[in-house]
Amino acid sequence: MSDRDYLPLSTTLVKTLTDKLYEKRKTAALEIEKMVREFMTVQNYEQIERICKILSEYFVLSQNGNFRRGGLIGIAALAIACGKEAQRFKAYLVPPVLQCFLDNDPKVRYYACESLYNIAKVLRTVTLSYFNEIFDSLSKLVCDLEPTVKSGAELCDRLLKDIVIETCSQFEVIAFIPLLRERIYVRNAFTRQFIVSWVSLLTSVPEFDMVQYLPEIMDGLFHILGDPNPEIRKSCEILFSEFLTILKNSQVQPDMFEDMTRILIQNCQASDELIQYTALHWLREFLNMSKCHQVLLPHSAGLLSAVLPSKEINSILRQLIKNESSKRSENNATQNLPDLTITKMVEVLKTQIQSGASPSRIIALGWVHHLFECLQEQMVAHIDVLFPTLFRVLSDPTDETGSYPIKSPTLLITANSPLPLRKKPNKQQHQYTTEAVLLVLQVFALISTSNRANTDRNYNDYFTKFIIVLMDLFRTDRGLLEARGSFIIRQLCMLLSPEDIYKTLSETLANEPDTNFAAIMVKILSSILLTSTELHDLRVKLKNLQTTESADLFVCLYKTWCHNPIALVALCFLSQNYDHACKLVQLFADIEVTVDFLIEIDKLVQLLESPIFTYLRLALLDVENNQTLIRALCGLLMLLPGKTDAFHVLRRRLECVPNFIDKFTSLDKRVANLSMNAKVNETTNDPRKNINFDELQQYYLAIQNKHVDSKKQRYRYAPTSDGL
Repeated sequence: MSDRDYLPLSTTLVKTLTDKLYEKRKTAALEIEKMVREFMTVQNYEQIERICKILSEYFVLSQNGNFRRGGLIGIAALAIACGKEAQRFKAYLVPPVLQCFLDNDPKVRYYACESLYNIAKVLRTVTLSYFNEIFDSLSKLVCDLEPTVKSGAELCDRLLKDIVIETCSQFEVIAFIPLLRERIYVRNAFTRQFIVSWVSLLTSVPEFDMVQYLPEIMDGLFHILGDPNPEIRKSCEILFSEFLTILKNSQVQPDMFEDMTRILIQNCQASDELIQYTALHWLREFLNMSKCHQVLLPHSAGLLSAVLPSKEINSILRQLIKNESSKRSENNATQNLPDLTITKMVEVLKTQIQSGASPSRIIALGWVHHLFECLQEQMVAHIDVLFPTLFRVLSDPTDETGSYPIKSPTLLITANSPLPLRKKPNKQQHQYTTEAVLLVLQVFALISTSNRANTDRNYNDYFTKFIIVLMDLFRTDRGLLEARGSFIIRQLCMLLSPEDIYKTLSETLANEPDTNFAAIMVKILSSILLTSTELHDLRVKLKNLQTTESADLFVCLYKTWCHNPIALVALCFLSQNYDHACKLVQLFADIEVTVDFLIEIDKLVQLLESPIFTYLRLALLDVENNQTLIRALCGLLMLLPGKTDAFHVLRRRLECVPNFIDKFTSLDKRVANLSMNAKVNETTNDPRKNINFDELQQYYLAIQNKHVDSKKQRYRYAPTSDGL
């Protein structure tokens, strides 16, 4: 360029402004400032504009480093000289300086920061028209490797913040948010600190109302919260706290909560503990805000997957769904819990039950129970989906080795036989498993009583299906039957009607092809019937047999109890059918007496000494009317080995039976009493008369023949080709 092209700048001034020494460039800048002030005095804006154009185009944007450095200091001097009128030339002042922020020369970058600082001090509010460009440039300079550049950027940053606060009414936050949303995902620690400081500043000014933009930047803030730098994490944590405080005290559009809920659900599953805790804390606060409830309900499935480990949040969400269920009952509509949401919730719970850790599985099962309790009509459609998963819980082992709890033996056949050494199950894991089984049974109880098509029945079709599947499970998993069979049946009797449980089990086992399994099941059912407190009313009903219904129940149980002779005798003792019990004991002469058979007699003798059979022992005092009872007990005594404790217990009991007849009672009087009792029985409607014991006895014999044939099949020798 010729000297004429630089006018009104002289050749000497241009040479001094582009000198390598800073002091000379500063002297030239002061000269430019003096020249511009003179032009300002006479309002010669044309010459000032020409100087601006020369400095920006031929100096600041030059390929020569010295020209760029001189141009930057010259532009800053011009802006200072123009004062308030500098806004006339803003297009020549700010954009060229911003381009130098990315210069390869660190000195140029530093002078660009210094120049922008001086220009911004003069322009003040006008600077905000370039806010996004300045912010973007500063976000990169704050992480510059050159300390002087970084320091200059921080200086500009502080000035820019002051300008924003002073002129908050002119700052357009909405125009800044897209850039913030983009830059917030930067991983550099200095840039993250820079961004957090700006968001904190804008949040502290109520006029900016940053809460309404929170859904757009929340996910990025969670990324910053996971930064390894403790100071950044702390700053971001404080920022989250400030946002939450504002949310609680402000009127926010419901769709904002919906967007934030999605982000929170996603971050609840983060590996970083602080991120997870913050997201859970926010969800808990959202659930505590009544204004959020209607928005959160459609996201119940996502909330479940996120908050399962948190008992407190779970309880709040359960209460929310319970309240919604109450509204549905009153208004006969559920707008906030559509079927699709419930389907997604069921999928989440199913996955958690199948593969989750023990505590989470317990919570998931509790949720299934809660949903059936509150939303029976909508949950009916998901019963078939949940059934297999729930049944797998019943058969889950109690510890990681896959073993069931070991039951202590009640009777040792061989005194010197050593017990096998086994690993003790984990107590905590066993507790989880027991709680899980209880929850599953409670769910089945709710399923069985929901939406009954026939009002005459206590339960729906799923009740029968559940019993059948349970029997199949016991049949295929004998370890489960031994470990938890009794526990499961007892709990079912507590949750549902014991009579219906026993009647359905009996009807299911009546056609059981596996006679060995049927005998084991009857043994367990008989033990529960004769010992469990939960079945007291059922025992009373069977003991008295005062109604046709009770007599039918006895017949139903009898046909299944035929698979286990000793259990059948116990049932006859319980129902005071002593005559038939005596006949059954006499039929034991045709049965193969095994060790297991003798053990069962041993247990029956122990039961006869328990409070449950007090009425039977008192009946022994009435020798005249209970001869068959005495004979039945004597028959059991004859079957027991003479050296067993049970033999001596029963013998001592029978020795206490009166062996005399009241001498004051004549034979004629006893005959008269018997005749009178016979007439009374004919006139009264005794349900026992409707029981055909001869037919039942034939049925018993047929079942026992099946057991004999089954035993032969099990022990039959099958020759192989090697033996031919």
